Amino acid sequence: MNQSGILDGIRVFDATQYMVGPWASMLLGFLGAEVLHIEHPEIDWSALSARVPPTVNGTSIAYIAWNMNKKGVGIDFKNEEDLAFAYRLIETCDVFVCNMRPQVVDRLGLGYEKLKEINPRLVYCYGSGFGRVGPRSKDPAVDNIIQSLTGSWAAQGKRDGIGELYRHYAQIDAVTGNILAQAALMGIYARKRTGKGQRIDVTMLDAAAHYQLPRLAEHFSGEVHQPRGSSAFSTAPDRAFCCEDGRWIGVSVRSDKDWEKICGVLPELQLASDSRFTSNVHRVENRIILEDILVRHFQTKPRDYWEFLLSKADVPWGSPMRWDELRYHSQVRDNNYIVEINTSVWGRLWSGGAPWRFSKADLEVIGPPIPGCDTYALKEEMEG
Repeated sequence: MNQSGILDGIRVFDATQYMVGPWASMLLGFLGAEVLHIEHPEIDWSALSARVPPTVNGTSIAYIAWNMNKKGVGIDFKNEEDLAFAYRLIETCDVFVCNMRPQVVDRLGLGYEKLKEINPRLVYCYGSGFGRVGPRSKDPAVDNIIQSLTGSWAAQGKRDGIGELYRHYAQIDAVTGNILAQAALMGIYARKRTGKGQRIDVTMLDAAAHYQLPRLAEHFSGEVHQPRGSSAFSTAPDRAFCCEDGRWIGVSVRSDKDWEKICGVLPELQLASDSRFTSNVHRVENRIILEDILVRHFQTKPRDYWEFLLSKADVPWGSPMRWDELRYHSQVRDNNYIVEINTSVWGRLWSGGAPWRFSKADLEVIGPPIPGCDTYALKEEMEG
């Protein structure tokens, strides 16, 4: 990997699995760090990322998507020789990332106290579901379970309907991975000032609660949350509307200026003079009345009509897109977010690119490693 990145010279020992940990270390790889991703040396490629479908040439797309910009190292932590090799590698590393359950980490000899003896400058980043203490500290955690435990159901679902207890999407995994990567960067920065490494703990439970901080703040102020469909909680009108052709459009009014603009788009409704809607506070209080008026009106014209008028008036709007539409959308294409990657094993792949642009750094996306493919070169380096 020849990159001129933000994290040039930073080496990461990546003992991660599933999504949270691999996502965090991949972000560090996107920034130019040398990420050493560990897999068992005899792992069946079909078992990578717990056999999550779909697959490309027999390998889970999850492994491919979460392990870009990494090197592949084969280590069996239960083998004494391999563990000794791992310790020698860790001596050369700046960051250690792991998201195994607490008891597993200690059993494998990868606990913080042990690794701190080997490398006092190591930034040890540990992600878990519930943390190291508490009644559920040893329990497994997955995205949907953490959603339900942190109150997501209180704010999801159709208006006046049954709340959505589960939303099957890896949003909490990704949010936790993002926070874990941020923590690693802060640890590197702190070490630059102090010369010392430290342990950093990030839990899915904390990350999910942090992710919902606006809802928690509303609750603490006395708000009683009920499912409201696509409607925002703090502003109105701010939701998706179905148009005459059955397609949807999202409209977001976040300020009095936006309200003036949308009133200008819909003069026949005489909304500007209606005392029930004169401020955002009033509009939120009378949300159902306002939304019912708009729901009926948006159904009178096709989506293209509304897109044109809202764009002309500079009202914030967005139309839901399918993945195939997103892939070829001009805004995405012009910003080079979707990138093409050629691999020797999985052929030509398309993936999301790095989510940043730096004026003084050359960041590129490189395909995932063949498991263990860099082990020999790293052993030669250690021996040298």
